[in-house]
Amino acid sequence: MTSHYFIATIRPIPEFHLDESKYLFLSGEDYKKELPFSLPYIYEYGGEDIDFLAFLDEFMEIGDVVEQYIYEEGRHGRALSFNYPEEARTINLLKKTYKDQFGKYQISEKNWKVDLAKRTIASKRSVTTFVKY
Repeated sequence: MTSHYFIATIRPIPEFHLDESKYLFLSGEDYKKELPFSLPYIYEYGGEDIDFLAFLDEFMEIGDVVEQYIYEEGRHGRALSFNYPEEARTINLLKKTYKDQFGKYQISEKNWKVDLAKRTIASKRSVTTFVKY
């Protein structure tokens, strides 16, 4: 089984197109048909949640949306991931809130990256949406 971590963005990631990028991103265009994203720019990435959250904090501007999903492949490229929209999470980086199927939670203003890194962010069962508005 192979796990791929993908994000979709409303605008391209400028760092992706530079040779000296400090974030590890690959094009996710080959997987576009299998992914349940609604945004146009698809990237595969690797790294820890805390590093990913630091990237989002730096990359996202007011009004931005980023979607995240784990795509798992089994034998012969068969998908092991399924999208259950009722399990989706929404994380508002401006208001510091985390919303899942069980409710909406306030995240610490000071330690929000650590608080979020302790929660389930990415899933192979639903899309996580990061917003900043």
